[in-house]
Amino acid sequence: MTSRPNRRDRVRTLAAALLGCALLAGPAVALDGAADDVRVQQATNGEWRHCPYTGTHPELGKGHANDAVGHLQCVLNKVYGYKSVTMDKIFGDATLAAVKNFQQSVGLSADGFVGPNTWAALHP
Repeated sequence: MTSRPNRRDRVRTLAAALLGCALLAGPAVALDGAADDVRVQQATNGEWRHCPYTGTHPELGKGHANDAVGHLQCVLNKVYGYKSVTMDKIFGDATLAAVKNFQQSVGLSADGFVGPNTWAALHP
């Protein structure tokens, strides 16, 4: 005779399965019509598989060109849905516009400068 799981165990199993699916799905973003107007609602740590990076997170601004800019562009494009951002490792106009929009959407000063607060928001 096998015992049947009680209701509480079934609910826990279902909750764990749903949480696992949510973590695998990556961040949730909402588009407000325009392709570049992305409002960030939630991000999970599981999405960093899209943009592996082992370098530092230096302060960045328009005109910078390095691997950190490439990582920033990857996160903006693949994780947060800013499809206009090309991953060319050059902090140009499209990257600047995406950074400003992202900063505004998370309640930061939208100055287009990527410092510790913006990096922290990008990597919750």
